[in-house]
Amino acid sequence: MPGSLFLFKDIKTSAKHGTVIYYSILAYIVSLFIKNIPVISNGLMILILVFAIINTSRKNYFKQFGKEKVNIGIILFFVFQLLSVFFSSDKSSGFNILSLRVPLLIFPLAFCLIDFDQKIWKSILFFYVFATIIASMVGFLYGSYLARLENNTAYFYNDNISELLLGKQAAYFGLYINVAILAIVYLLKENKDKAKPGNILLFISIFWLLFINYMLASKMSTLSLVVILISALFINIIRKKKVLEGFILVFGVLIAIVILDNVFPKTIDRFKTVTQTGFSFENTNAENSLDTRFDSAKWSSGSTRMALWTCGREIFVKHPIFGTGLGDIRNSLKEKYADKHFEYALNTNKNLHCQYFDIAVSMGAVGLLLFLFLFFAYPIKVFISNRQDFAVSVFICVGLCLLTENMFDRLQGEQIIAFILPLSVKIFDVKEEALIDYQPDTY
Repeated sequence: MPGSLFLFKDIKTSAKHGTVIYYSILAYIVSLFIKNIPVISNGLMILILVFAIINTSRKNYFKQFGKEKVNIGIILFFVFQLLSVFFSSDKSSGFNILSLRVPLLIFPLAFCLIDFDQKIWKSILFFYVFATIIASMVGFLYGSYLARLENNTAYFYNDNISELLLGKQAAYFGLYINVAILAIVYLLKENKDKAKPGNILLFISIFWLLFINYMLASKMSTLSLVVILISALFINIIRKKKVLEGFILVFGVLIAIVILDNVFPKTIDRFKTVTQTGFSFENTNAENSLDTRFDSAKWSSGSTRMALWTCGREIFVKHPIFGTGLGDIRNSLKEKYADKHFEYALNTNKNLHCQYFDIAVSMGAVGLLLFLFLFFAYPIKVFISNRQDFAVSVFICVGLCLLTENMFDRLQGEQIIAFILPLSVKIFDVKEEALIDYQPDTY
């Protein structure tokens, strides 16, 4: 029984509450991969927070929060966003945007108060990996079925294997896959006996998820994963002086890429659109897709972002300190699109497709610097000091994926980010567990 592993003061009551929290977290993970059930996901979030609050004695609230400085930083940025809404002209729009970001308040707050031991946190992480693998298999098999049924290979790629059944666009599902891969790498590193059947399955799962990442053809999720894994590889080579093993692994990956490029060439073709950055605001054509050949007359992912970022930069120059206000960014963008005769962006209601640009425009340089410090600079410094390699990799992965998407303004992005960042804060390496002060009398 999961509750029996918790470190509570009132064993019977706390074990019951702890069991509810544990299984609610697992249920939330499952809900991430079921299409169109935000009511259930949000209900589970609230349930987790409520039980976390009632299971913590009031005198220990400050003690708990004092140990969770990284999660507190995420909460503080949410408060800053709330202030930005109050200083906006269009408060209704501001609260509408903020409502999508409420998970970034609920999960960090709840996880501040939940003090499971490491076995429980790691079992939650393992369950996330398992759920992601199953979801990716279901999505890919359904895409394969449609590809054969419609005689259209496009169903093997991109949104077609993640959105049709799972309700996730490739750019967002790529982050889910990346986190699962990083979690498997961490779990394998923690398990010393590599020959165990469970570990062998984890090795196989890595190759499967790398394949899915490739087939999703999401440029930033793939690039972010490559950057992190190569960096981790070189760090490991330097630490353990395993140069030969490193070269063999890199060579194997290169061979795999060549094979995949020959069997599934559309992913590589998609990366070529990054170089297509020229644009005309008056272009009313649609954007290129994997279903058709690349047409230079249409918008590409590169040209679309260059145009959007140009608009964002011009707005930022007018409001450099505190921005337009979170509530006024949408109207400001629409006005700029209209001024530029950017009909494509107006008709499709485009956001800035970069979370950093979005924060800079809506909350100015002050908001952007605060965000960078609270979400990345300070947490990564803490994680490096504690040798929390998994947390470092997750925060960097999220940070890179935010470069090309407004993930805070889409529920499919917000749900995973709000969950995985506070969870990764709780994960420590085995060798660091002795340094953790669990405070058994917290509850």
